[in-house]
Amino acid sequence: MANVLRILFKQDSYLKQEPIQSSQLPDNKRQMVPAGTLLVLRYYGQESGNHIKMGLKDIAFKGFSGDWYAFEDHVAIMMESIQPVETVSNVVSKQEDKTAFNIPIYQNTLVNQPVLLNLFFNQDTVIKRAPIQSNMLNEVSKQEIPAGTELVIVTDQANADNTIKFTVEENHVKFSLKDLEFKGFSEDWYAFAGHVGIQGMG
Repeated sequence: MANVLRILFKQDSYLKQEPIQSSQLPDNKRQMVPAGTLLVLRYYGQESGNHIKMGLKDIAFKGFSGDWYAFEDHVAIMMESIQPVETVSNVVSKQEDKTAFNIPIYQNTLVNQPVLLNLFFNQDTVIKRAPIQSNMLNEVSKQEIPAGTELVIVTDQANADNTIKFTVEENHVKFSLKDLEFKGFSEDWYAFAGHVGIQGMG
């Protein structure tokens, strides 16, 4: 795969519509982004006041697709080739139960704490509010996501055998985002299982 320009969030931070303190902006002009998120960029540049100015590829937050800003100490800009990960559909094809994607969790997680995982996008795709063809959904119910994006997803705690289970419907995996919102929603999104992979963070 060709090199892709991306921004990595090294810690929980905000994308902002102005290069000022996030606390000075209303919620509709800032978007919390969790540590571990990788977003694909169209361009970026240095801005005064220790901020990086950028344009996101295909993605809009808060209905805004113009220039965003991030505090430079919280992020890293990378230009690298994307390494595809094993897809959800490939893993499910090896399981008896085709209605769920099971992923073992190796790290120790706190009891009663949600588990964070990375959702990798191997190719350009669309996440949706229902597990159907994207052309059957209105614009409020879908969001384009470019290849190379990695989103942090949150799940319930692992079961007794340290396994997390994701629902698979109509060859789509259901997930909820940590902190991020697309079209006003963070929970109950679907991605085509052949386009994405899910792995532990780190």
